[in-house]
Amino acid sequence: VTPGSLMKLSENDKNILLNSRIPRTVSIILAGVALSVAGLLMQQLTRNKFVSPTTAGTMDFAKLGILIAMIFFTEAHILIKLSFAIISAIIGTMVFMGIVRRIKYKDAIFIPLVGLMLGNIVSSFATFMA
Repeated sequence: VTPGSLMKLSENDKNILLNSRIPRTVSIILAGVALSVAGLLMQQLTRNKFVSPTTAGTMDFAKLGILIAMIFFTEAHILIKLSFAIISAIIGTMVFMGIVRRIKYKDAIFIPLVGLMLGNIVSSFATFMA
């Protein structure tokens, strides 16, 4: 679908636009908004401007949740797999926050490094299981 053909869409073009392009674009925007809000919350909770969902292991825990759903519930609906990802991401964030609370030396660089190490451990486990 080209920008010029938006005024005269064929039935196939409407199908592609409504069933593929628009839902993907909306989901990308919503994911970006959710990640930015999650990053802001993590930065406020840890009082560290370098912490984000990618440096706290949250994304890696979400990947692990999807992998668990795909292994144990192969025929599950996509919303069930999404639920596993959300729950495991929340659990991963709670694990990270628990580790951060126990750290005595809270340097601006040290806390994200701990999150990266945690994320790499979880990612390695998920890769091994896959």
